[in-house]
Amino acid sequence: MKIKTLFLCIFCICFYARISSQEKEVAKEKKNAFAISFGSPGLGLEYARKLSPKLNAKVVWHSFKLEDFEQKDLEIKDDKVDLLANLELSIIDLGIEFLPFKNSSFKLTAGLGIISKLNTNAIITYTEDVKFGDVVITKKDIGEVNADISWSGTAPYLGIGFGRAIPKKRLGFGIEIGSYFTSSPEATLTATKLLAPTSKQEDNLKEAISSFKFIPRLQFRLAYKF
Repeated sequence: MKIKTLFLCIFCICFYARISSQEKEVAKEKKNAFAISFGSPGLGLEYARKLSPKLNAKVVWHSFKLEDFEQKDLEIKDDKVDLLANLELSIIDLGIEFLPFKNSSFKLTAGLGIISKLNTNAIITYTEDVKFGDVVITKKDIGEVNADISWSGTAPYLGIGFGRAIPKKRLGFGIEIGSYFTSSPEATLTATKLLAPTSKQEDNLKEAISSFKFIPRLQFRLAYKF
């Protein structure tokens, strides 16, 4: 009887120690991560939270700005022109990632992008004077063409990738590819001086870009778990 009681006490002690150890492991589990990313749509700062072994939630802010990008001596038919371009964007993502396989970092991602700013602008000017027979028109008198294209509002997104938002180790690397699904962008077209009639082509520009309802997402990320 004493031996049975002894074994029962030992069993209870071991069982309690095991439960206590598991509770400590759960308490020590790190469920948060910060990450930085780069690619399309720009540089990103991310916070992620583990919801379950297969599900993570995250918030990401993307930002990018390109000013006064010049491309000189582009040929349009027989004319040479200069291009001056600007691009600015700011997007906030609210999303989740699903890890379907226990031993793989392959993931499916989905969420909603809040597009606070996504504008692109291009100014086209002639680089040379234009001759019509004996008549010479200087490039200053020709004028310029100014095109603005912008997206706004909210856009759902889907993607796939590798690399957990909450890495298994302290640091983790990941890649994700996908797309935002947006409405057609807004567009304006203005022109000055002799090129002023070009502004009448604004409707044609809108029709030409009406199918631009996808914004690509290609991101490389480095995450830190804490």
